[in-house]
Amino acid sequence: MRKPLLIVAAMLLCFNALFAQQAAIEKSEEFEEPEYGWNKLMQLKNGNTLYFHSTRKDGIEVTVYNAQRKQIASKTLESNLWDIGKMKQSKIAGLFEINGEPVIFIVQADDKAPTLYRMRINPNTAAIVKEDKLGYLPKMGMAQGYAIAFGGVDMPDIIVEKDPNSDCYAAIFFDGFSHDRNKRIKVVHYDGTHTILNTAFYDSPDGKYKYLRYIGATVDGNKRVFIASYGYNGKADEDASPKVILSKINVGETKFTHSLINVSNGFNDAKSVMIYNKYTNKLQLLILVTAKEGSKVWDNMMFSNLNFNVYAKKELSCIALLNYVDPETLKLLGTQPLTGDKILAYGQQNIDKEYEFDGVPQNMILNKDNTTTILMEELAHVKKSHGHTGMPGSSHLGNTSYTTELGPVGISELSDTGAEIKGYAISKLQQAQGTLPILYMSGRSKGLFSYPQSMTHKSNDNEFLSYDYINAPNGRYVIFNDLPRNSDKEEEEENRKKVTSVSATNTMCYKLNDPKMDKFYLFGEPADKSNSTFCYIESSDYNKDINTYATLIVERDGRSKTAKIAWIKFM
Repeated sequence: MRKPLLIVAAMLLCFNALFAQQAAIEKSEEFEEPEYGWNKLMQLKNGNTLYFHSTRKDGIEVTVYNAQRKQIASKTLESNLWDIGKMKQSKIAGLFEINGEPVIFIVQADDKAPTLYRMRINPNTAAIVKEDKLGYLPKMGMAQGYAIAFGGVDMPDIIVEKDPNSDCYAAIFFDGFSHDRNKRIKVVHYDGTHTILNTAFYDSPDGKYKYLRYIGATVDGNKRVFIASYGYNGKADEDASPKVILSKINVGETKFTHSLINVSNGFNDAKSVMIYNKYTNKLQLLILVTAKEGSKVWDNMMFSNLNFNVYAKKELSCIALLNYVDPETLKLLGTQPLTGDKILAYGQQNIDKEYEFDGVPQNMILNKDNTTTILMEELAHVKKSHGHTGMPGSSHLGNTSYTTELGPVGISELSDTGAEIKGYAISKLQQAQGTLPILYMSGRSKGLFSYPQSMTHKSNDNEFLSYDYINAPNGRYVIFNDLPRNSDKEEEEENRKKVTSVSATNTMCYKLNDPKMDKFYLFGEPADKSNSTFCYIESSDYNKDINTYATLIVERDGRSKTAKIAWIKFM
């Protein structure tokens, strides 16, 4: 037995040495594991880190840590404008650092009218600096609820988009029920001092489209705001000539400039991420649509060199298209369907020769060298029926629940024209409660959070699932929580155990080396099955200026669990 034990010991030493070379970790003092709710970290330019925590009815607690990782302040925010006791009916629409201050944007119904509030926080004391009511949507009645449930009309929504290159931002009020088709989208553009630069209604191009659906937006400093929408007449999935509409409005203007793109009616459920690349002076618009096998999705894109069609190839496909747009003319400069060929090739070379990848894009990240990283993940919604009640022949079938299976990770790196340069595949298998939407990772990066409608969902497990991506100066990393028994499976898909509860997991870290990745326990290998350390993925914040990743961790020793804030600097 001596020789095998020596080999195992040597392997553990190498594993721990690799871990020590990759990351330096600091931790806060321990505190009680937070109960179910919103948990988010923010690393500020002044060196402080703020930890935000809210529950369904207790408002928002804020804890401040200084650059030495010591707690220096703690407050529970009490608003004079919105009801802290109704957090479960509220939405965190964004959390951003603006002009050196943390700023929370909250949407809450005020007498059935969705209303946007802004709360500015002191970065050192966590006290409220100022709060404002920014705008609202009309009240919703029974007729509107019926139209949403049965008429295919979109739920009214309020969105906040911040420019990543400045402190400017825009509040977007989408009201699909407005009788005036030119007042269905209202855009309010702010500078970094929260001064309004421009207010405008988004008009239907030439009044042609009875209905508009908001797809996405991005802000270019104090100059302009870009919007993408879907215009159609009649039923959204039956219109013979719908359009994706690319639009912009410059500060000082009252009317939007539009450009129309021919698409199929499959675009009625389009989702997107939009980025303005100021270095290349191009808009990047990642659009995802769901289509049935054989249906034509993208047709004659109004640009002479891009006359081709894209068809769905499977029974139900999620098709992703990365579009490059001239921000001045709004004309398409190029379009690339995202195939993930390099991800597939990596999987077949390093995991299984018959490896298949069917991932969905979840976010788009612009890198300093003007390349683009697309974060992908296999995602499947699973419906389950529970029990059968009533007499034989009764139509009452009991309760129905949904889960979401979060499968393998795919990382695709693209050139500045959208050509795939590299791809990585990482095995993963997790189960979340409910139905997680496409592009939820993009919303997570903005602090977006709302409580699920089901009151039976009382676990934080979903927020510990999926994965995170860190683009550090000396490497790119993927982290997620996994069971120790999966860490030595050499990526064999069929032998992985599904993660259905996070308490026995540990945080794994993968450094994306080509052709082979480094893999290690981010917080060190657990001593035995009774010990584990896992991180709250949704809480995390990466500050690229100081190359530090902050996350909420839970350390388990048997049945005892404590929480800490961890700061990781990737070497």
